[in-house]
Amino acid sequence: MTTRQTVLVVDDEPTICWALEKMLRGEGHQVVTASSAEEGLQLARDHQPDMVILDVRLPKTDGITALPQFLSATDNAPVVIITAFGDLETAVAAVKSGASDYLTKPFKLEDALRTCRTALQKSAQRSAPSATQPMSLDRSVLVGTSPAMQQVFRQIALVADSELSVLITGETGTGKELVAAAIARHSNRSRQAYIPIAPVALNAELIESELFGHVKGAFTGASEDRAGLFERAEGGTVLLDEIGDLSLGTQAKLLRVLEQGQYSRVGDVKPRTANVRILAATNSDLHDAVALGTFREDLFHRLTGVQIHLPPLRERRDDIAPLSQHFLAAMNYADPEIDADLLAELQRRPWHGNVRELKNSVSHAAVVARGRRLSITDFPAPKPGRDGEALSSDRSLEKIVETWTTTVLGEHPDTETLHADLLAAIEPALLRVVLTHTGGNRAKAAETLGIHRGTLRDRLRAYRIDEV
Repeated sequence: MTTRQTVLVVDDEPTICWALEKMLRGEGHQVVTASSAEEGLQLARDHQPDMVILDVRLPKTDGITALPQFLSATDNAPVVIITAFGDLETAVAAVKSGASDYLTKPFKLEDALRTCRTALQKSAQRSAPSATQPMSLDRSVLVGTSPAMQQVFRQIALVADSELSVLITGETGTGKELVAAAIARHSNRSRQAYIPIAPVALNAELIESELFGHVKGAFTGASEDRAGLFERAEGGTVLLDEIGDLSLGTQAKLLRVLEQGQYSRVGDVKPRTANVRILAATNSDLHDAVALGTFREDLFHRLTGVQIHLPPLRERRDDIAPLSQHFLAAMNYADPEIDADLLAELQRRPWHGNVRELKNSVSHAAVVARGRRLSITDFPAPKPGRDGEALSSDRSLEKIVETWTTTVLGEHPDTETLHADLLAAIEPALLRVVLTHTGGNRAKAAETLGIHRGTLRDRLRAYRIDEV
C-alpha cells in the first residue's frame, strides 16, 4: 500500500498542475498547487511537503533561482525541476542547485509518475545533504532539442558531480567526445586537468608508456623518465576514446587503476597512486567484444558505472535544424536561417557520418553560398555508406553472428547449446537498448519487441536486468 505523502506542484500552467494533481491523487497522495515561486514558498512553509515539483519558467522568480529557498523551506525535500527549455545548461544548473531530478516539457505522465515515485521514495528514506548554490555555466557546445538529446543532457547533469566511471557509446561522429568534455567541465574536478586520448592512434608498443609513463632505459629510446597520462591528469579526468581497441594486457593494467587506484610506470615495479576519474568512449558494442573474448568482462563492468548512449543523427532528425544553425552561427554566417524545403531535404539524407558529416556539409555549403541564404545545391552530395552502399545494420549484425559462431565452434566443436548461448550473448543487450528507448516503459518495450509483456518480464528476470 502506498504511503500517503504531500506533494507541492509549482507551475503557472493550470493544465500541468491539474494533470499532475490528478496523477498524484490517484496514487493516494495529498497535492497542493501554486502558480508562482512566491506562493509556492508560502505553501511549502505551511504544508512541509515531502516533494516539490517546480517549473523553471515562473512569472516573477524563476525556478532555478528559487530552488535553494524551497530546499531550505522543506528541510531538503526532493525537488523535481520541469521546464520547456531543456538544454544542458538548465539541467546541470538544476542538479547543481540541489534538484533530485529533471523533466522536460512536454513529458509523458508515465515518465513523470516514475520520477515522482523515485523522489518520494527518497523523501521517505532521506537524510538529505545540504544544497549547493547555483553554478555559473558556459553554454554547452552540445546541441539538440530531440527527446533523445534531452535524455543525454539529463544523464550528464545527474552524473557530472559523481565519481562514477562513465561509458559513452555511439557511432562515429555522434559527439561522444563532447559528452565527455561536458561531464568533465561540470564536475567537481573541473578545475583540474581534463585529458582526452585515443590509444588506437598510438603505436601498440607506446600505449602503455603514454598511459602509465616509463622509466629511463625501459625500452629502446627511453632516454629519460617520463610521466604518463594518469600522472599528468592527477586530480582530474581522463577520456579513453575507442577503449574497445585496447589489448587484453593493457586492459588488465587499466583494471588495476579502476579497482585499486594504482599503476606502475613501464620498466618499474614501484606502485603509484592514480587520483583520476575515468571516462571511456567506444563506437563498438562491448557486449559483443566480451562475448568474443576480446574485452575483459570485469573491466567492462568497472567502466559502466553509468552508460550514456548517443543515438545516430538519423534517429534524431529533429536536431538537424538547430545543429545546422549552430554551425552557421559559429562561423558568423550572414544568413543562418534554414528554410523549410532545405530542412526537409537535409532530414531525408542518411548522414552515415552523423553530426560530424553534417557539420562538414554545412561548412562546405557556407563557403559555396558566400553569405546568401543556403540552398540544397550548395551542399555536397550525400556520402555513401561502406563499400559505396548504404550502411546495413542487418549485414553488420550478420557479420557479428558469423564471427561469434566461428569462434565458439572453434573452441567448443562438440557444443550442444549453441542456440541458447547465442541468445544469452545478444538478448540482454537487445532488451537494455529497447528499455532505454522506451524510457523504461515495459508495456511499450514489449510492443516494440513484438512479445507478450509477461515474456519480457520473464526474460528480464532471467538476465537480472533492472528496470531502466
